[in-house]
Amino acid sequence: MDLCSVVKSLDTIVPKQLAEKWDNTGLLVEPLQKTPISAVFFTNDLTEDVLEEALSLKANLIVSYHPPLFTAFKSLSCKNWKDRIVMKCIANNIAIYSPHTACDAVEGGVNDWLLKCFDVTCILPIKPAHEVNSHVIECFVKEDVNFNTILGANIDFTILMRSSFEDSLCYKILINSAAPTTVCQMLLSNPSFLTVTSKECALPNASKLTGMGRIGTMKEPLKLNECIQLVKNHLKLKNLRFALGVNCTLDTEISTVAVCAGSGASLLKGVPADLCITGEMSHHDLLDAIHKKTSVILCEHSNSERGYLVNLANELQHKLHSVHPDCKFIVSKIDKDPVSIV
Repeated sequence: MDLCSVVKSLDTIVPKQLAEKWDNTGLLVEPLQKTPISAVFFTNDLTEDVLEEALSLKANLIVSYHPPLFTAFKSLSCKNWKDRIVMKCIANNIAIYSPHTACDAVEGGVNDWLLKCFDVTCILPIKPAHEVNSHVIECFVKEDVNFNTILGANIDFTILMRSSFEDSLCYKILINSAAPTTVCQMLLSNPSFLTVTSKECALPNASKLTGMGRIGTMKEPLKLNECIQLVKNHLKLKNLRFALGVNCTLDTEISTVAVCAGSGASLLKGVPADLCITGEMSHHDLLDAIHKKTSVILCEHSNSERGYLVNLANELQHKLHSVHPDCKFIVSKIDKDPVSIV
């Protein structure tokens, strides 16, 4: 099974255009050798210990929920642990793919998984996809062009349309990453391009459940202490941190619950819910929430995401099994949140 096939399947499950603009998603490391993919390894964080686990299992594609390459690299040094990971992956012909915030927004993604510990109805995104604009670039060219060659590997795009128009060709491309002005400048520097224009558009193929975060209504109200236990069971955690809403008790009934995997303070701010669940939140954001009589459960950052990897691995395996039944799909057993409660 070639890497391109797996990446296309991952892009179908978690479309890259759903990721936040600040994020770094998709194929981050592409090996020089075109080795068939025989084992796909899933982890929330790609640490050195986790990489050793992947190597021992002979994985040649690592799907890391959090992107191990995020900020720009100016050098690669053995003194830096992230540099060592990237260099070791390249040396061992291992590809790295990161879906990150695309998983947060997609229907059936990490936030839907996080909310599944409750019997809820009327589920909606906190930040719907129609509030997230993408960019489409329309351009006319004298002759057929190769956008991959012109834009390079760092610009992620999708060709939406190609048609003939008088003596030229018209293309419409969806920009999944990078500033549209940068892409326009790159295209206009090529003599084949006659005109290039950019416009904002709604994300294509977005359902009403596409977007960041989730809020839902309990079919039957639950006491706060019952909610805490359900979250513990769902995440397989012995301990959680929580902040009690002002004038609330552990017997307070919860009717509405909002979730945001990872660090959810900015998204959950001001959301009208009896209970918010996220990975982490600052002291002052917690104070603001509880004074609005919203109790908050904190699971630690990656604990609120890690369990979803089993769903993602199963979905990819189901998509590829009929064509490539021998490929292995493995979820890390070593990966864990760096924070422990003692």
